[in-house]
Amino acid sequence: MAKDGTNRGGVRVGSGKKRKPLEEKILEGKSDLIARGTSSRAKIKPPKKYLSAEQKGGGKLYAKQIYKETFEWVIAHGCEDFVPKQLIENYAQVTARHVQCEEFLSNYGLIGRHPTTSEPMASPFFKMSGDYVRLSSQLWYQIYAIVRDNATKGITGSSDDAMESLLRRVK
Repeated sequence: MAKDGTNRGGVRVGSGKKRKPLEEKILEGKSDLIARGTSSRAKIKPPKKYLSAEQKGGGKLYAKQIYKETFEWVIAHGCEDFVPKQLIENYAQVTARHVQCEEFLSNYGLIGRHPTTSEPMASPFFKMSGDYVRLSSQLWYQIYAIVRDNATKGITGSSDDAMESLLRRVK
């Protein structure tokens, strides 16, 4: 108990024994586990309409494409039944908004003029981009954790993602 009388103890996030991925449990011979989500005929669930809505500025929103690529990745690891569709939709939308902010920054630059004082100021798209990338990372970690814990096939392997291959070389 703290000096002010509050109880600040409790479970810490990330503490305790790490859970083993499903693949390792199966390899250890746990007979009560059934291989799940391994259907080769799994189809991508159609996304909501807001992921492909017309943009006011006329620019392209990449949310539908990101949704499709992420869902294909989840299906490739046999976890389409475990990752909620809403989580993938949120990840796709937030990532697409991040890309949109970066496009605005490329077009208009990092510095703008204040609307009332005309003084130079940082572009609002810079802060929005940072917020979107943080949220996108949080959502991706949630998706990845579900796939890591439930994948019947290993997550390592050949990938087209340059960052994944670079990280694998560092080990």
